[in-house]
Amino acid sequence: MSLLIDSLVSEGLLDFKSERSQIGALTVSASTQTLVVGSERTQVYSGSVTGQIVKMPDATTLTVGYRYLLCNDSSVNVTVQDSAAGALVLLGPAQRMDILCSGTGSAAGTWSYVVMQKSISGSQFQFTYPGTGLAVNYTGGNARVNGTLTAVAAGAITLPVSTTGTIYVSVAGVITATASIPDGAKPLYNFVTSAGAVTTLTDAREEIEDNLIWGVVGDIIGKISGQAKAAGALEKYARADHVHGNSDPLTKSGRVAAGSFAGNPKKATVTFGVAFPNTNYNVTVTGADGRSWIYESKLVGSFVINTQANAVLTGEVHWQAQADGESL
Repeated sequence: MSLLIDSLVSEGLLDFKSERSQIGALTVSASTQTLVVGSERTQVYSGSVTGQIVKMPDATTLTVGYRYLLCNDSSVNVTVQDSAAGALVLLGPAQRMDILCSGTGSAAGTWSYVVMQKSISGSQFQFTYPGTGLAVNYTGGNARVNGTLTAVAAGAITLPVSTTGTIYVSVAGVITATASIPDGAKPLYNFVTSAGAVTTLTDAREEIEDNLIWGVVGDIIGKISGQAKAAGALEKYARADHVHGNSDPLTKSGRVAAGSFAGNPKKATVTFGVAFPNTNYNVTVTGADGRSWIYESKLVGSFVINTQANAVLTGEVHWQAQADGESL
């Protein structure tokens, strides 16, 4: 039996098994939907026409705690604003927004909300290759580039010829494809093209914190552990070919065979696998033979060990090079 209650206030614990709210269904268009105090709690959007705006109710007509659930089941972005046309959220395809009125001091009000992001394996930014030429098609979506949410509409892009590269969202919010990624861009898909066709197209997105800033290869020294190069005011996110380490100064070490020393006095060149960022490093040399070891010709990628003697060495020589500084 149905029981209708116009108003119910519970001052204690309210226990119920399930909740069903009325649903407002809207096909998106280039229009503005303005919610009011009597609007259904749950709003569901469908369709594919861009330009839909949803305005929250005049907050002065509400009481604190009014709550709405916006479900974007369309294939385009939906712009959510307060009643004064102030931007709140750009709601992407398949996203959900749970929004609550937390202040009624003005028409615009104060709103607290959470957006449930769609998994990257879903429909946003899916690239497909029609099978001929160098053009690929893509669905639109939201891209959070350097902490800013940017709406990117669906479209197509022509990839560069005979290139191995990446499709990404630039800092300007533009889908771009080049051989390398510039600072701040967000990678989407990797590709390989031949003279007139796309041979490889693979998703390059990773499940990482979306507010992190992408750097470039030179921003982070390639070392297995113990080094993360300072990158100015911005923290950098290491790509797959680099590893963040701790703050210890970068250290290199190795050994040189006795037979590698030549000349009079006997000398040998040490070449690093990865160069130091500068020549501000110190060198220590020891060996099985008793010598007054010195170094010379110190460069970012190498230095020379001088034995200061003409006698042939009989044992191996050990060296260490460490960048100036101290660990934290």
